[in-house]
Amino acid sequence: MSKLEFNIVEIPDGESRRTVELTEEDLDLSPYTFQGGTVDLLFYRTLHFIRVNFHVDSDVEIVCDRSLEPYIQPIESDYEVVFKVDVQEEKEDENGAVRRFNFSTNTLSIENEVRDTIFLNVPIKKLHPKFLDEEGRPKEFETKSFGDTKEDTDAEVVDPRWKKLKELKN
Repeated sequence: MSKLEFNIVEIPDGESRRTVELTEEDLDLSPYTFQGGTVDLLFYRTLHFIRVNFHVDSDVEIVCDRSLEPYIQPIESDYEVVFKVDVQEEKEDENGAVRRFNFSTNTLSIENEVRDTIFLNVPIKKLHPKFLDEEGRPKEFETKSFGDTKEDTDAEVVDPRWKKLKELKN
């Protein structure tokens, strides 16, 4: 049983809280590397449903798109999952999900939801913090020249073949 799987009978009626510490081995986030984190859980249990609100605070090692250097990206997000008895069709959106109870094991698992919440908060454009300014915006990218470069002159350089063609025309 994983750290994010809970026995239904162990969850008390009403509101209860738990904090789960996750290590690198607890979640598989390939192609990224999970560095650990915490999940703060708020359970609300009634006779007909169990609502689980969770807050994820974790670190993920990703590779910068610009420099290919690995760096640690902090991830923080919230999500809600409601487990019901009489669910015909499971649903989910960006704010929460509705799931069925698993009566065969008498447990409920939020491992997939926690993993997906972390995945969805990995930035699309992965930039190392050294390429960001104080406000989190990308710095201007500098182009550098090495060695002697030919400077463009104002004088127009005419190809000698064009010159010969113009003379033939006249």
